[in-house]
Amino acid sequence: MKTSPMATTLLLFLILLSLSSSAVAFSATLLLTAANTLSNSGYLSMALTLQLAASAGLDLDSPTATIFAPSDTAFLQSGPPSLPLLRYHISPRRFSVKTLPYLHRGTKIQTLLPNYSLTVTSSPAVEGYSSVNDVRVDPNSVLDDGSVIIYAVDRFFNLTFLKAEEAPAPAPIAGISGQPHRPFGSVADLLRSKGCSIMAAFLDAQLIGFNRKTALTVFAAVDDAVEDYARNSSDYSEIFRQHVVPRLLKWQDLVALDDGTMLPTFEEGFMINVIKMGDVPVLNDVPVADQDLYKSRFLVVHGVNHLLTSQQQMVRQEEDPVGDQEDGGGAGFTDGFVANVADQINPQGFDDYH
Repeated sequence: MKTSPMATTLLLFLILLSLSSSAVAFSATLLLTAANTLSNSGYLSMALTLQLAASAGLDLDSPTATIFAPSDTAFLQSGPPSLPLLRYHISPRRFSVKTLPYLHRGTKIQTLLPNYSLTVTSSPAVEGYSSVNDVRVDPNSVLDDGSVIIYAVDRFFNLTFLKAEEAPAPAPIAGISGQPHRPFGSVADLLRSKGCSIMAAFLDAQLIGFNRKTALTVFAAVDDAVEDYARNSSDYSEIFRQHVVPRLLKWQDLVALDDGTMLPTFEEGFMINVIKMGDVPVLNDVPVADQDLYKSRFLVVHGVNHLLTSQQQMVRQEEDPVGDQEDGGGAGFTDGFVANVADQINPQGFDDYH
C-alpha cells in the first residue's frame, strides 16, 4: 500500500516530536539528579537554582555535562544568578577528575551560553591547583554518575572575564537581569541570622521573576527541624510550600483568628489548623515562636521551632524513620511550586517597606 506524502510528513513530524520530548525529559532528569545530589552535599542554593531551571525547561543539549557549583556563601554574596550566568556554569562536555587537572592553561571550555567559553587559568602541574576564570576548582567531584560531573567552586565565574572582542554580550532576557538581584534579600539575610537558612535559600532562589503582587505569610522553620524530617530536595520543596500561606497575616491578624480556622497553603491539599493557647497561636500543634520577624506590604514572616506537619505525615515519619531511608536519587524530584505560583507573585518592593 502506497503511503501518501502528507502521511509520511506527519509520521516524520511525530517521530521528531517524540525524540525531542524524550531529549527534554532526559535533560530535566539529569538536572534534577544533579540538584538532588547538590542539596544532600550542602549546596542548597545551587540545587534550588538547577531545580528552577529544570522546571523552566533548561536544556543541556547533550547527554553529558560538567557543572561548576558555587557555594551557598557565593549566593549570599552575589545573589541568585541570571539565566545567562547559570548557563555559563554548565558545559555540555564531561570533564572527569582525570581530565580537568591536565587541561593546559588557556584551554577553552565550551558552555551552554552561546559564544561564551570558560578559560583554564591554572593547572596542578604548574600552579599546584586547578582554576577556571581565576576561580579555584575543588579537585574532588561532588557528583560523577558517568553522564554528569559536578565540581565545587567558591564563587561565581565572571562573565566579563573574556575580552570584549572575544565574545559579544549575551542578549538580555526579559525579567532577568545580568546583575545580582535579590528581591527577598533583606528577609533572607534575616532568616539566616535566625538559623533558618534553608527557608532563606528558597526565598533567594525560588521566588524570582513572578509578575503579580500577592500577599504572603511564611512560617519559617529552623534548619534543625527541616533537616530532621527532609530526606531529599523534593522534601525540601514540599516543606516550603506547606509553610507559605497566600494571605498577609501579621501577628495581630493571627491572634484574632477563631479557633479551628483552616489556612490553605501552596501545597495542594495541605491545610494549617489554627488554635490558640492563651495568646499564642498554635499551628498544627506547633506554637508560633517568633512573631513578625519581617513585615512588608506583601510579605510577613513568623518563626516556628518545628515543622507544621499534618497528622498523616507525623504517622508516616514515625513508621518510616529518616535513618532507614535509602537515597531517593532524582526520582520524584518535581516541584509544582513554580507552576502553582508563577503567575501570582511579584516580590518587587518587598525589601523597601518594613
